[in-house]
Amino acid sequence: MAKVLRVLVIIILILSAVSLFFAIKLFEKRELLTKRNSVLEEQFIKVAKTIEAADAPDADAPGVMKDISEVSDRELANPEKQAMLDAYPIKLEQQNLPTLDFGNTEKRLQLRSFFAVDAEGNYVLDPVDNKPATKGPGTMQELMDQLFERAKAQQASLNKTRAELTKMREQFTGSVDEINKLKTDGRAAKVELKGEKEKVATLTTEKEELETRVTKLNAEKKELSAELADAKNSIETLNEEKVTITDELAKSREQIKLLEERLKGGVNRPAGDTQLAAGTAPTAGDKGKIIEANDELKFAIIELSDDAIAELLGPERENALPQLEMNVRRTGRQSAAGEFVTRIKLRQAVRGKNFVVADILNDWQQAPVEKGDVVFF
Repeated sequence: MAKVLRVLVIIILILSAVSLFFAIKLFEKRELLTKRNSVLEEQFIKVAKTIEAADAPDADAPGVMKDISEVSDRELANPEKQAMLDAYPIKLEQQNLPTLDFGNTEKRLQLRSFFAVDAEGNYVLDPVDNKPATKGPGTMQELMDQLFERAKAQQASLNKTRAELTKMREQFTGSVDEINKLKTDGRAAKVELKGEKEKVATLTTEKEELETRVTKLNAEKKELSAELADAKNSIETLNEEKVTITDELAKSREQIKLLEERLKGGVNRPAGDTQLAAGTAPTAGDKGKIIEANDELKFAIIELSDDAIAELLGPERENALPQLEMNVRRTGRQSAAGEFVTRIKLRQAVRGKNFVVADILNDWQQAPVEKGDVVFF
C-alpha cells in the first residue's frame, strides 16, 4: 500500500511539474495575445480616425457661366453662355470632416467585447445556434462593421472625386486650348492695331501740319483783309475827297455865277449858304468815337469832337444836321488807318450835347461795331 502511495505521489509530482511547465508557457502566450490585442486595438482606433464619420452635406455649386459665343467684330449685348458647374458635386470639396472616434472608454470596452451581453452581464444567445452571439449592439463586430461601411463610402467618394477631377481636367484642357487660340488671334489683332496706330499717328502729324498751314493762311487772310480794308478806306477817302472837290467846284462855279450876276446888278447871295456849305463839307480826319452800338437794330451813338460839331452844325449849332456818311475804324492794327469796320450815316443830333445818332450801313459792314471805335471822315 505504501508503495502504491509512493508511486501516486511521484506521478502527481510529475503531473504538477508538467502542469507548471504548461502554465508558464500559457502565461507567455497570454501575454503575447494581450499585447497583440492591445496593438491591434490601438491601430484599429488610429485607422478609424482616418475614416470620415459621415458624408459631407449637399450644397449648391457656384454659378459660373462661360461665354461660348464666337469672337467677332460686332458687339453682343446678350452672348450665349453655358453653366460650367451645373452638375458639379461641390460637397466633395468639404475638408476636415469629423472622423470615427473609437478612443473613448466606452468604445474601447466594446472593442474588447467579443460576445454580446445584456444589461445584467449575461451572454446574449444567438437564436440560430443557441450559442453566445458575436454580432449586434455592444460587440466588437458592430464597430468593425461600422468602420467597414464608412471605409466603403469614403472609397466611393474618392472614386467620384477622381471622376470629377477627370471632367475638370478635360474642361481645363479645353479652356486652355481656347485661351491659346484667343491669344494667337489677339497677337494678330495687336499687330494690325499697331499698324493702324502708326497710320493714325502719320495722319495726326499731317493734320497738325495742315492746321498750322491753315493758321498761317488765316493770319495772312486777316492781314490781307486789313490791307483790303485800308485800300477800301483809302478809295473811299479819295472818293469822298473827289466828291468834296466836286462840291467845292460846283460851289465855286455858283459863287462865280453870283459874282457875275452881282457885277451885272444881280441879287445878293443868301447869308445862310455859307453856313450850309461849311456844315455839309467837313474836313477829312477823326471826328469822334462810338460810345454805344446795337448791331441788331443797326444804330450807334457817336460822341463828336467840338470841332466836328462846329463843322456839322455851325459855330452856334444853328444849322440842321447834314445826312452825311462817315467811316468807322478800330485801332490796334499794324497799319496807319487801323481796321475798317463799316460806314455809318448821321441821322439825328442830341441838342446841347456832342452826341449824334447814326445808322449802321449793312453793305459796308466788315465787323460788329463796338464801343471805342473811331469815327472819321
